[in-house]
Amino acid sequence: MSEPAGPDPDGPDRDGQEQPAADRARSEPTAPMPRDQRAYVIAMCAIIGGAFAYAACEWGSWPRLTYLPLRGEVTLGAAPGISIVYLGVVAWGLGGLVCGALVGALLCRVAPRPWPERALHLFGAWAISALLLAGGYFTWSLWPW
Repeated sequence: MSEPAGPDPDGPDRDGQEQPAADRARSEPTAPMPRDQRAYVIAMCAIIGGAFAYAACEWGSWPRLTYLPLRGEVTLGAAPGISIVYLGVVAWGLGGLVCGALVGALLCRVAPRPWPERALHLFGAWAISALLLAGGYFTWSLWPW
């Protein structure tokens, strides 16, 4: 007599209970997300977060570091006279960049399997759009009207 070739795919599991094919498909391990995809998702989220924070702090008049060169002081708000707010805007942008990277890492942790190319293209498009919108906002604010 010959022995069976292996367990029946629609047969019982270890506990002797029937396991539907859909449940088996969910329980089978999937390939992990490739390293380059993970880096891409994190980088695109970081760009989106940085561009948003960089533009939103100016648009929303958020408090930011301000350098007063004539006094040699750094304050956390607007002051009369000559002031340089660029350091504060860049600090907000860096903060948004870090927050965006953390969101990207969380997304990679929540969905650790390979993502479809369409989703990756969408993240890239959002990142390019965020850069264009932030750059467009600051270019428009320089326009002489």
